[in-house]
Amino acid sequence: MGPSATHVAGTVTLVDATGYHHAISVDYCTSYQQLNMMLRVLFEPDVKEARIQRRYIDEGKYDLCIDKGTQVIPLTSRKWSSIEPGTNIVMRVTIQQKTWSGSGIDYKCHFCGAVNRLGITSVEYPGSKRRVFCSTDCQKCRRRFQITRDKNKHNIRSFNSDSSHVTDERFIRNFHVEQIVCRLGTSLFIL
Repeated sequence: MGPSATHVAGTVTLVDATGYHHAISVDYCTSYQQLNMMLRVLFEPDVKEARIQRRYIDEGKYDLCIDKGTQVIPLTSRKWSSIEPGTNIVMRVTIQQKTWSGSGIDYKCHFCGAVNRLGITSVEYPGSKRRVFCSTDCQKCRRRFQITRDKNKHNIRSFNSDSSHVTDERFIRNFHVEQIVCRLGTSLFIL
């Protein structure tokens, strides 16, 4: 993890995708749209970490959540929780990955290649077609990630839209793997 922000009264802590902690006034967290505008301001400086995160934001390959370890609360424009001072909001790069297994919870880390066998149980959200798992850390590189599985999604987008993503991956610390469960005879169209 990167350097941590000192908690100031009336603020939330945003842990960005590179692991840095930023204190943000809770007044900028009243809606998804408002927090996203704040992210653009936060990542405006022309430093490597900011440029990388701006690119993921521009490509729509990120998400926001409140990560409590055993519980992950997604923050979306459709599902916005009331954000209280002292809350930790995590920004994650999203990666789509196909999987042929509908049962096991194995994840080959996109960054270091280690196979992580997760000994955690899935959480079913009522009415949801996704199985959502707790966040965990890669056993080798210690990056923080969450896995969700979507049995009904048939398209996956390419994570590496250009070669610069490969060299920038070493900066990414927080990510969300969206696994697409494929069955025999299912074809995937990669965008």
